[in-house]
Amino acid sequence: MVKKVSSIIFYIIAILFLGVYGLAEITKHLYLSEFGRLSLLCGSCVFLYFGGFILSKYRKDNKAMKINLWIFFGLYLLLFITLTLFDQFWGRNGLTIVNWSKEMFNVYINNSLNIIPFKTIIEYIGAFDSLLDTRAVMFNLLGNIVACMPFAFFLPLLFKKQNSFKKFALTMIIIVLVIELLQFITLSGSCDIDDIILNVSGALIMYAVLKIKSVNNLIKNIFLLEKNKVEKKSIIMIIICIAIILILGVMLVRSRQKVFDSNYNEIMSTYNFTIEIVDESEVTAQALEKFYEDEYHTYYFSSIKSDYVYAVINGNEKYLVKDLLNNNPTKYKINISKLEDAGLKFITENKYEDIVLKGKGNLSPKISIEDTSIMEIGYGKSFSNIDGDNPENSYYEMQFFIVPLKSGNTEFEIKLVNNENNEVVSIERYKISVNNDLKVNYEKTK
Repeated sequence: MVKKVSSIIFYIIAILFLGVYGLAEITKHLYLSEFGRLSLLCGSCVFLYFGGFILSKYRKDNKAMKINLWIFFGLYLLLFITLTLFDQFWGRNGLTIVNWSKEMFNVYINNSLNIIPFKTIIEYIGAFDSLLDTRAVMFNLLGNIVACMPFAFFLPLLFKKQNSFKKFALTMIIIVLVIELLQFITLSGSCDIDDIILNVSGALIMYAVLKIKSVNNLIKNIFLLEKNKVEKKSIIMIIICIAIILILGVMLVRSRQKVFDSNYNEIMSTYNFTIEIVDESEVTAQALEKFYEDEYHTYYFSSIKSDYVYAVINGNEKYLVKDLLNNNPTKYKINISKLEDAGLKFITENKYEDIVLKGKGNLSPKISIEDTSIMEIGYGKSFSNIDGDNPENSYYEMQFFIVPLKSGNTEFEIKLVNNENNEVVSIERYKISVNNDLKVNYEKTK
């Protein structure tokens, strides 16, 4: 009786773990990382195992353990499907294609589809010495290798036909292809042939390891309560190999994180600095003097003084403003906005005709031009204030420059899209006329 009650208690605790996992999935108030979800599922599996183990001893058969295997497999599939299709943190949309559009499809094709083998793998390996987040690098390499490894454990135990290497390999290819196809159809995550290579390779490696006779016997002894003979030397060697692989993995992650931290600190030092503007010019007659120009603007001082206006960086490095902007001799990232924030006074002149849109909402623009050989659009100063709690309080201002390329007439439109639901809020259309001197005239149309 004690065994029966104990098994029930373990099962109840396992259900509680699953309940917390379920709440995290359906409510926005409880967020769990991938590690948090995995911990809950593993905790649930541990209590399920001991519940089944005690119940099997009470019943004197292994039926409860076989049922447990199916439950474990179901929980693994739940986590696997969630992370590959439904996790918004990783850009998953689930199985919804409500917001599918030609524009979104083109963006997905250009940014999230890869059919060239090893292209993404090589890019992530090359990103080891970069500012790409360590988590992203490791999840895309090691994560994709590990993700399908549990299939090598479950499928051969639950389905006799999966004890054939060829059939298991074919099954894994089909499973991964289906997942990638669903991601492609729903424009969710990325559809990448390298994901297939890593997923299937990881599963096959694990299959080969688990098919070692001593390992296979040990697994059946633990999860099916069989009494197969196990060679202790083989198990010890396998444990040592696994420990070495885990240690090397941890060392790799830590090494990569050190590289990232070093690169990050070096980059941040080029942005984190103080600037003081010092004007040593004497009062002169008002006369505009150009001291800098960028792609869309020309900047002037209100008098002749570009040889006397300095920027003092971190209190001890002194440079002419015009030198910093035109031929930066420092390691610091200097732009006109930083100098303006530090107190630099100047007059700005637009090089091209511009269009400024202002309004409320969390919106982003989508530009389309009828004839791109006549003009192109340049993006000027834009800002937005996003209020997540009260979206109606969000507002934006966007500046667009009409850059002429040759004479002619064309049209272009700006679609303003709600970032919350991808719905088009408004459309601004313009007729453009460019003369032989590349002067632009435009008018708004309905």
